[in-house]
Amino acid sequence: MGGIPVTSYPRRALLSVTDKRGLDTLAAALDRAGFQLIASGGTAAHIAALGLPVVKVSDLTGFPEIFGGRVKTLHPAIHGGILGPRVEDFADVQELGITPIDVVVVNLYRFNEAAAGQADPDAVIEHIDIGGPSLLRSAAKNHARVCVLSDPDQYEEFMAELDSGGGVISSSLRRKLAAAAFRATAAYDRNIARWFTGRDPAGIPLRYGENPHQAAVMDIDLPGGDLEALGLVQHGGKQLSFNNLVDLVAGLKLVADFEEPCCAALKHTNPCGFGLGSGAVGLERALRCDPVSAFGGIFIFREDLDLDGAEILAGRFLEIVAAPGYVPEALARLLRKKKLRVLTVDFEKFTGATAGKGRSWGALELRQDEDAGFPELDDAELVAGPAPDELTSRTLAMLWKVCKHGKSNAIVLGDSEGTLGLGLGQMSRVDSTELAIMKAGQQDLDLQGCCAASDGFFPFPDGIQRLAAAGVKAVIAPGGSIRDQEVAAAADALGMTLVLTGRRHFNH
Repeated sequence: MGGIPVTSYPRRALLSVTDKRGLDTLAAALDRAGFQLIASGGTAAHIAALGLPVVKVSDLTGFPEIFGGRVKTLHPAIHGGILGPRVEDFADVQELGITPIDVVVVNLYRFNEAAAGQADPDAVIEHIDIGGPSLLRSAAKNHARVCVLSDPDQYEEFMAELDSGGGVISSSLRRKLAAAAFRATAAYDRNIARWFTGRDPAGIPLRYGENPHQAAVMDIDLPGGDLEALGLVQHGGKQLSFNNLVDLVAGLKLVADFEEPCCAALKHTNPCGFGLGSGAVGLERALRCDPVSAFGGIFIFREDLDLDGAEILAGRFLEIVAAPGYVPEALARLLRKKKLRVLTVDFEKFTGATAGKGRSWGALELRQDEDAGFPELDDAELVAGPAPDELTSRTLAMLWKVCKHGKSNAIVLGDSEGTLGLGLGQMSRVDSTELAIMKAGQQDLDLQGCCAASDGFFPFPDGIQRLAAAGVKAVIAPGGSIRDQEVAAAADALGMTLVLTGRRHFNH
């Protein structure tokens, strides 16, 4: 089929924008470059008012806008012109009157503003853009031929290249703008989905961020979009702040790594005590190594909290208590502390809903898989000293799990009941070692015959030697240093058990 020569097609740009910033300059630039301008509704009227020639979408398609403008660009003459792969392919559809569209300029209805300012759901729904995302996605998919502009902030770069390239846009810029279009439609759809599930698309405002002068929001990307979707129910106390939530998640993740009854005390996301045992027993063991740091902290329990445990907590200043449940008297006692945030947690739902970890700084977003499980404990290698007995093995495994949740560098000392000293977040592993020993000494805790866990390898024997001098008999660490053999030899000479796992759990 011969068809129309490629050179006979005029270059065309489709414009349909809600945000008309920069439209005057862009439309004039496209006109100067020889593009025929096609526009819908208000955009066409705006361009015509500039004195520029413009073809209305309805004139191109032969169909008027219908249903109050709900349907205007959803037509083969539009999408065919955008999605046709190569210019020469349009020869096959010439009898249908479909010709190429080379540039698509679209931004979307202001849904977020409507959702924030409208109580009427029908009014909000009218601000859900259908044609706009379809045009953006079509143009972005076909970026090999079509250039798509989804934001007025892109116009300057586009016009500069339009001018320097003699009206031709480079493939690298077309690809860059295509990616931006897909990001725009993804964010738009996500916000609409949040609204349909009853969430504010902008997130749920918190009291403040890390500091009172910082605004903060919470968003939970699950049906319902609230704390209950995560398995958390708050029974009393002040609204959870940004810091409260960060600490709470850190504590819940720590305790979720254990199946046996236990209690963890945390401050600023770091464990400051951990104890095995139910209710008051686990709590007292968690408090023994650093009750001062636990002041103003949070307490997480793996099993229901008893009245004795609630009485101990009621006599302390703390921010949060969370447990799977409470005996009625314990809950009543805690709720008498009006500011204390008291929560129940469904650990199965929580751990299933929070897999993964991320951080963001403006446009930079980092995401990673959850650091889940401890398979390395099944294959840990004894490299020095006597083989650990069953109780020592259990103690090393417990401390290894707690150590995972302390900020690196982390050293955790303990016995079979819980922690005795914690040195966390230091730039030097030796400093973390000294801090853990010092914390135990402040509470007059006996370290003779205790165990230790390290979240990273010992780069030199000095850390091992200091632990041995303090009374530590067994250490678990990941290994991986070029001096592992030297460190193991030092441990062996001291009669210290050293177990290497081959897998680390850093917590930055």
